[in-house]
Amino acid sequence: ILGKQRYICGNRLTEADIRLFVTLIRFDEVYAVHFKCNKKLLREYPNLFNYTKDIYQIPSMSSTVNMQHIKRHYYGSHPSINPYGIIPLGPDIDYSSPHDREKFSA
Repeated sequence: ILGKQRYICGNRLTEADIRLFVTLIRFDEVYAVHFKCNKKLLREYPNLFNYTKDIYQIPSMSSTVNMQHIKRHYYGSHPSINPYGIIPLGPDIDYSSPHDREKFSA
């Protein structure tokens, strides 16, 4: 879908995009390591990674993402998975870097 259009439901941002974004923004930083979802990283899927950067770069959207808070929460709230509460420093992804999603704009 994201290889043919800018957003999930076409070329307009919808609630579906925001709901997917909150999961995708956490994927490489938390889910891949903490929950062992590491077969492939989000960064290895160009359409998904550029889509995530596109939404992150919408004015005021980046201010809703506090990656340090997200990581402290996940790595600190599951003692059965992470008994010592170790919070990884990386991977420190730059979601402000250029993306290619404008190619789908009307």
